[in-house]
Amino acid sequence: MSRFRQYHPKLHTPVKRYSHMQLLIMLGVTLYLFLNINNLPIEHQLIAVATVVVMSIQNAFILSKAKVALAVEGPRLLVFPLMWVASGMGYAALIYSASSIASLLVLANAVRHRNHRRPLNIANEPENLA
Repeated sequence: MSRFRQYHPKLHTPVKRYSHMQLLIMLGVTLYLFLNINNLPIEHQLIAVATVVVMSIQNAFILSKAKVALAVEGPRLLVFPLMWVASGMGYAALIYSASSIASLLVLANAVRHRNHRRPLNIANEPENLA
C-alpha cells in the first residue's frame, strides 16, 4: 500500500465552480424526486432519475479531468431541460431550465479557462509567423 499515490488532478477554479454548481443542482433534483416520489407519474420519475444518474457520471468525469467531459456538457444542458419541459413537469421544469441556462454561462467560462494557453513567445518565432 505504500507504493500507491493519491490521484488529485489539478482543476482550474472555473471548472471547480461549474462542478460545484452541478453538484448543487443534482442534489436539488434528488431532493425534488425524494419529496415527490409518490405524486409523480412514472415518466417524470424516470426523467428525474436519468437526470441524476447522468449528472453524477458527468460530474465524476469532470472531476477526473476527462478530455471530453466539458464538451459533452453543453448538449446535456440543452437536452435534459427540454425533456423536463416536454414531459410537462411544471414549475420543476422551469426551475431546472433556469439552472441549466445559468450552468451554460458558467460552463462557457470553465471551457475558456480549461483551454487557456500561454501566449506565444513572439521574440523566438520567425517573422512570417508573427
